[in-house]
Amino acid sequence: MALKLSHYYRVSRPVFDQIEERTKRAIFVTRTASFRVIDEWSWQRIEQGDFDLLPPEILDELIAIELLVPEQEDELQTIIQQNQSVIDEDDNLYLVVQPTAYCQLGCHYCGQEHSPQKMNEEAQKKFIERTRNKLETKKFTSLSIGWFGGEPLVGLSVIRSLTPQLKALAEEFNCSYQAKIVTNGLALTEKIARELVEDLHITTIEITLDGTQEYHDIRRIQKSGRPTFSKIFTNVVNLAQRDDLEVNLIIRCNVDYQNYESVSLLLRELATAKIQDKISFYVAPIHSWGNDAHKQSLSHEEFAELEIFWLSEMIELGFNPGLIPSRVPIVCMAVQTSAELVDAYGNIFNCTEVSYVPTYGTPNEYAIDHLSGQKMPGNRERLGNFNNQVSQKTYPCSTCKMLPVCGGSCPKSWLEGIEPCPSAKYNIEDRLLLNYALSRLTDETSETEKCSSESR
Repeated sequence: MALKLSHYYRVSRPVFDQIEERTKRAIFVTRTASFRVIDEWSWQRIEQGDFDLLPPEILDELIAIELLVPEQEDELQTIIQQNQSVIDEDDNLYLVVQPTAYCQLGCHYCGQEHSPQKMNEEAQKKFIERTRNKLETKKFTSLSIGWFGGEPLVGLSVIRSLTPQLKALAEEFNCSYQAKIVTNGLALTEKIARELVEDLHITTIEITLDGTQEYHDIRRIQKSGRPTFSKIFTNVVNLAQRDDLEVNLIIRCNVDYQNYESVSLLLRELATAKIQDKISFYVAPIHSWGNDAHKQSLSHEEFAELEIFWLSEMIELGFNPGLIPSRVPIVCMAVQTSAELVDAYGNIFNCTEVSYVPTYGTPNEYAIDHLSGQKMPGNRERLGNFNNQVSQKTYPCSTCKMLPVCGGSCPKSWLEGIEPCPSAKYNIEDRLLLNYALSRLTDETSETEKCSSESR
């Protein structure tokens, strides 16, 4: 079988291994999200197409991880077809619920318009009926709920009301049940945290901290003007240090030009609290939420360079950051035919970034349905046909080597003319070398590396 070097790979610059006294490269095959280290001689043979000069065991390994693929293969169509197959076979019903349209905070970059509206009893009843109709198709073996906002803990009464009904539906249709919540953390007291985990079956809690107090309290303040950092940070530390609750705690730090200098300070403060090994932490650039917030964001290149520094700091401080991306066949709920978000007014969307955003009009142009059956202006295919658009080369994703591990990122952003490419696109080579350095420290040498020494 004639072979070619896959389009879907990234390779680091050559580095000299002082222990083995030879030059190597770190390789990332994005088709399979495979990381390998190989010596320079072998890499030159691969790059020049001299595959027959490679030892058979190395050749077999490179075919297995799909660095080498059939010469005539249309790789873009292979990736799209694989993604679509995963989507078609997905047996998890994912539903996002916004129990309230209100949030206590007035973050300057938020594009939402908040009101005291909570999902009323009639809307809750119709949502349960809609969920039942989906489960009756017998396509699902699990039901996953995401509680989102506004600020979902302001709508805790709705979560308390819906959870037992959703749990009962899952049991009735022999589905497993899991839930997560994205919260500002202001109301996440020890008592509430226990209720969320033990009574409301929430296994993942994500909280935002935009740096240390000096920075966070300029950005994420209450609508009344009162600061929030101290209370949120206390809640985070208290929850992370609890041994009686099994929960995945994620901290997100949103950054732009105003606060990027605070990331390192926040990392040190979390480490000082001795919770760095009890949480997941990531930094995200501010993005457009139907507004111009993204114009205050760092450039892709600036963010990517800083992120390598932050990742290195995290490793030194005892965090466990993710360096190598995974394959992403399902980019987001937009491409899933059954996944959807319902807001407190009963509007239904297949995107989490559009509800309560006045920029999109009244009724919201992205609303694809309503619990009442009212006709809405949007349609599922506007965002849902994203993979087809990539396949037809509508977006630059069609030629990007990182497509398999980002899935194209955000369909809505592409639609609105904003490039949403993840930072790994711009710093993957440094990530590979950082991962290689870590593997050397832990003496976790890949099989390809072991074999490649025989090819010299």
